[in-house]
Formats: sequence, C-alpha cells, structure tokens
Amino acid sequence: MLSLAQLRTNLLVKLGEATGQTHTLPMVLFAPTARCNSRCLSCDWWRADGKSDLTVDEVRRLAAELPALGTKVVVFTGGEPLLRPDVMELAGLFRAQGLRLQLLTSGLALERHAAAIAERFEMVIVSLDGHTPELYQRIRGVDGLGVVTAGVKKLRALAPRLPVRARSTLHRHNFSHLPDLVAKAGELGLDQISFLAADVSSEAFNRGLPQANETRGLLLDEGETLEFGRAVEAVIATQARAFAEGRVVPGPDGLRRLVQYYRAQLGLAPFPPVDCNAPWMSVMIEASGAVRPCFFHPAVGNLRERPLAQLLRDEMPAFRRTLNVPDNPVCARCVCTIKVGLRSAL
Repeated sequence: MLSLAQLRTNLLVKLGEATGQTHTLPMVLFAPTARCNSRCLSCDWWRADGKSDLTVDEVRRLAAELPALGTKVVVFTGGEPLLRPDVMELAGLFRAQGLRLQLLTSGLALERHAAAIAERFEMVIVSLDGHTPELYQRIRGVDGLGVVTAGVKKLRALAPRLPVRARSTLHRHNFSHLPDLVAKAGELGLDQISFLAADVSSEAFNRGLPQANETRGLLLDEGETLEFGRAVEAVIATQARAFAEGRVVPGPDGLRRLVQYYRAQLGLAPFPPVDCNAPWMSVMIEASGAVRPCFFHPAVGNLRERPLAQLLRDEMPAFRRTLNVPDNPVCARCVCTIKVGLRSAL
C-alpha cells in the first residue's frame, strides 16, 4: 500500500503531465564522471577524459536544490561512477540532503569500493552482458567478468540485504545467450536481471548523432530475430517462477517487445508502443552539467549556466509542450522507458 507521501508525489507527477510544469521531480539520474573503464560496443563513454566533470562545489549546489524540488532518489550512472576518486564524497552530499541513492555500475571496481557502497547506496545494478569471460570481453572490451563476480561476492558478504541486480543489453552479439544470462544472474546470487535492447538511433551515451550509425552493427538480421523470438519463448516457458518473483524483468510481454523492436528496425513490424513519462518525473544530469529530459532527448540547458530549478521552470515546459510520446521519433525507438502512475512506488 502506498503512503500518503508517495500518493501525493504521484499525483503531482500527473499534474505536471497536464500542465507541463515541474510540480515535483522525484528522480534524478546523475553522472559523477563521463569517464568509463569499459569499452562497450554500444557506448562511447570510454572516449571521454572527464575534464569537464562538475566540481565538488557544483555538485554540492545541485544537491542542495533537490529537496525543494521533491526529489527522493538520485541514481548514480555514467560513464562509470566509481572511476571518480571522490565519488563517495559526492554521495555524501546527496545523503546529507536526505536523498536515497542507487548505483548503476560496470562492477569492475565493486570489490574495492564494496564497504563504502554498502554504507551509502540502497540498490546496486551491475552490467552483465556476457555469461562467459570470452563473451563478456567481446562485448564490453575488457576481461572483467571475474572481477565483477568477486565484487558481487564481497558486496553480498558485507551487505546481504542490499538489493544487487544485473542489467543486460541484448543485441546481435549476445541475444542467443538470453537463457545463459538468466542462469548466470542466478549463479551470482543476484536479486534480479533486467533486459534492454540496444539504442542505435539517439545521441545518448556520448555518441553524438554523427557516430550513431556505428552502433547499427548491433542490430539483428531477419533470421536472427526469429532465433531471438525462440530464445525468448524458451525463457518464458522455463522461468515462470522467476518472472512471478520479479527475478527476471521485463515480463514475458516485455521480452517479446525486444524482439519486436529489432524486427521494427528492419521494417518488418511497427515499433512497440511506448508509455513513458520520464521527462515529467525525472531528469538526466550528465557529468558536464548538461540537463536532459531523459537519457535520449537532447539537453535543455546546463547547470553551469543556470540552476536546475530555473531550467525546470523556464526551459523544460517548452520541451514538454512539444513532446507527444507516441509520435515522437526518439520516444518511438526508446529502449528504456519509465512510467510513474498513481500506484507507482519509488
């Protein structure tokens, strides 16, 4: 059952959808650094040097703004958050404002930071794109599966009740290993594994539009989409309990949507319908201070030019007024949607 505070937050999000204004901003995704220690096929953050990352004082000013905006959760994302030497100091700035923290990480530095993470974060999500060392290295560009495994083990030992989950991006190089990835998550003792398709059309992940076409090699051909569909149905048939317990997400229909997404990229099907209100309930703040309505839409401004509250007041409403999610070409091809409804719990 939702608390009155959560119900109020959800109602304010719905009011924001109707007015275009920010009546509350329950979630902020924040990249402490643009640097990354992986070289993933689907991402270009590894090219960044981090020289334009926000300073500690700039992050302190951001953290101080968030309580007045109704923020509840700050998700550390990247780049790779744990590459920033003072990342735990930054975490302390948000915690000092009463904010809850979640961590999205490659997991390569998890073992070294396990104790500090256990003290500061309420959830950890680790990238898991390959179930063998060879496949992991082929996709993520580093020989890191053993290091990730050790990091998860140490974190589990230090904080057995801390939710630790996996996230996997499925594409041409690993789609046929969907059942193996589910099994690997169980072997590692992870609470959940979630699956996404690869974004190949937006300027997100430090790619910029000129480089976006480089990711099209991740797409499946027609025969591979049929093979993917068979892999999905096999997992649906064998993992009923895991779906029911929330250990594999999305559910069966969500996994089938991933197959449809890749068929749509070939013109063989329409893109799956999108139901998302991320630009009304969250923002993505890149390491440089750029403020995006979500991961995939272009920035509306920068914290180095104006405080977040001003950008939400002056720039975001104009963007929201022009955004019709079902018809927007960026939204139509989105691989990671968020929907806060009246019954949602953050």
